[in-house]
Amino acid sequence: MIERINVGPRASQMVLVDGRFETSGIVARSVGDIGEQTRCVLAQLEAWLGEIGAGKANLTRMQIWLADMGEFAAMNAVYDAWVGDQPPVRACVGAALAAEDYRIEIQAFGQL
Repeated sequence: MIERINVGPRASQMVLVDGRFETSGIVARSVGDIGEQTRCVLAQLEAWLGEIGAGKANLTRMQIWLADMGEFAAMNAVYDAWVGDQPPVRACVGAALAAEDYRIEIQAFGQL
């Protein structure tokens, strides 16, 4: 059975299936530098995980898109402090994001 959480006109915020979850892409709710936007995205992800009774230890994979790969180190400074000592596998690529103000987008996958 597939459970869709916070279904919108174009996408669900999260999907649960067979004890696994995956999120839609998460972007910052406000304009700011890469550090601020990364903190905002990770805070949203942590809140979404809490809604399904999960936490960072449940993450198995993170996909990160950066508007500017020159901000890779600054993003990592925030990410590394957040992720803790059980990091999931991760990929990070540079990409044109949906809006000019977006610096980062993250999608997460995990096991309940």
